[in-house]
Amino acid sequence: MKQTAVEWLVEEINKLTGLTIAIDEPCVEQAIEMEKKQIVKAVYYNVSSMSHDDLPAGESYYNKTFKQQEQ
Repeated sequence: MKQTAVEWLVEEINKLTGLTIAIDEPCVEQAIEMEKKQIVKAVYYNVSSMSHDDLPAGESYYNKTFKQQEQ
């Protein structure tokens, strides 16, 4: 599964510093949600310029590409 830039950055910070920053930290979760909105919006504008699809196309792309298994 691909990683978002935020997930990659958290891993790199953990490696470089020896600290453990968890993906479920509130600030990391907020950054992931912000990045998700940007990805969804970018896919929406790209798809809608070629067809009549709507925002769920961007949400679907994000979920298929980046969604981590939850639970």
